[in-house]
Amino acid sequence: MRLKRLRKIILENNLGTILISHPANRRYLSGFRAEDPQIGESAGYLAISQERAILLTDPRYAELAKRETDWEVRVYKSDFLKEMKKLLEELPRPIGFEARHLTYRLYQRLSESVEMVPTENVVETLRKIKDEEEIEAIKTALSITKNVFMELERFLRPGKTEREIAWWIEERIRKEYKAELAFSPIVASGANAAIPHATPSERPIKEHEPIIIDLGAKWDGYCSDMTRTFYLGEKDETFKRIYNLVHDAQSLVFSKICAGVMTNEADAIAREFFERHGYKDEFAHSLGHGVGLLVHEAPSLSPKEPYEKLSENMIVTVEPGLYLKGWGGVRLEDMVLIKKDKGIIL
Repeated sequence: MRLKRLRKIILENNLGTILISHPANRRYLSGFRAEDPQIGESAGYLAISQERAILLTDPRYAELAKRETDWEVRVYKSDFLKEMKKLLEELPRPIGFEARHLTYRLYQRLSESVEMVPTENVVETLRKIKDEEEIEAIKTALSITKNVFMELERFLRPGKTEREIAWWIEERIRKEYKAELAFSPIVASGANAAIPHATPSERPIKEHEPIIIDLGAKWDGYCSDMTRTFYLGEKDETFKRIYNLVHDAQSLVFSKICAGVMTNEADAIAREFFERHGYKDEFAHSLGHGVGLLVHEAPSLSPKEPYEKLSENMIVTVEPGLYLKGWGGVRLEDMVLIKKDKGIIL
């Protein structure tokens, strides 16, 4: 079904073949799970025409590729560039490529032999809508994440460092739940909590300060993403006020988000709520983002273009936050499955 939809897009864009280099798109289409070892190295490329679906990889991944996909597997054993060119010369032209991911150097070398046409967000557009299998994998990842948060409530004590807590989270996800991390956990306490994507430090957490913890597990390749804000000891009035504002903003979005709502409109619900309460500049990021094979993917619930309508079976985060320099911040983040008349909080 995924290939059928992709081939329709290939025709609509007057392409003969499309070359896929992004690892998440490669997995989505082929089922091949290998990850790229590091920047500049690839576990494989896909070449897809109306008649052929080819996975090009090297001997390290050959057996895995044959096991995980029923595609035509081509293994290059010596000169990668020579064999890539030979493969593309066999396929219908022009060759579309992923402009945001294929390296400029490789594009230059390949375009010496075949006509190369840049494309953007072709497979990403397909990935925005989740099927039942994907939804179940995300639900499992999210269940693990929720359990870790429940355990965290008992684990947090004054004196533990941000980095110690982050390592504990990673150990629980890997050791206890046999899952992967969707991303490195964020643990930010006190003034550090005013930095939305702070890096865990050796700072010990204390009573009477906000502690933002953002974490996610990955199950069968699919990510989860959740944030909670903790506070040890009796809550002061500042924390209560900020926390309640963030909670109420999130609840307001939950009541209105559904298929047909524009991405910028969803963001504006929370942003305008904060402005009405005197916090115009303290919401320092967009309302949310899609989650799937990557923890950040389309669509983006942002005030910035391009805008788009939310559609059924998209999964997005709703994560309003307020950040006060010198004091800290509060963020609450949950994942929402978009349906026709409502958003289902996962």
